[in-house]
Amino acid sequence: MNRQEAEHYRQLLLKMLDETENTIEMLKSNREAEQDKYSSGELSNYDNHPADQGTELFYLEMNNALKVHGEGIMTDIKDALGRLDRGVYGVCVQCGGEIPPERLEVHPYAKMCLGCQEDYENSSERQNNDRPNEELVIDAPFGRKYLNKQEDDEYEGMDQLYDLMKFGSSDSPQDLGGYRDYREYYTNETDKQGIVDDMDQFSNDDYRRQLPD
Repeated sequence: MNRQEAEHYRQLLLKMLDETENTIEMLKSNREAEQDKYSSGELSNYDNHPADQGTELFYLEMNNALKVHGEGIMTDIKDALGRLDRGVYGVCVQCGGEIPPERLEVHPYAKMCLGCQEDYENSSERQNNDRPNEELVIDAPFGRKYLNKQEDDEYEGMDQLYDLMKFGSSDSPQDLGGYRDYREYYTNETDKQGIVDDMDQFSNDDYRRQLPD
């Protein structure tokens, strides 16, 4: 790469760095504005609908994710500027081959050629690293199976949900149709939830009690 080409890519990187910094500053200001906009100013969220709180949380998390993504791009741009200074810009860090000018023109902070980048994108290392950090501590059934140290198929996510919803949810009993309270709805007192046939309600203990002593 000659000096003229290096200067061309340097200007591309500096322009992209400036645009990314401006975007991050805008996201930071928007995050503060969104927090003020959606803040109820109340000491308790007791009377706020869970759907409204979920919408508020979604927008805050989306704004924060965009900011983190922009910061990652800034890091890649600064690394590319460092490679320019060291004279190794445009060289694939994986195979040592030359990165095509067409790729650098569109993606000036690229550090791998297209082939190596595709191999990295499809590698298990990349897929594992890109998973949410929460999955490192979430057990079955909500966590990813290969990350869990223990699994419990007898007590699954739906069982946990029903146990929690016995104490209330965003749906009031009048929305459930024909039920007087949550406990009646989630304990099979009226409907045959969790069973296929009436015989499914009998346990082995029921059969044992029928046996002669």
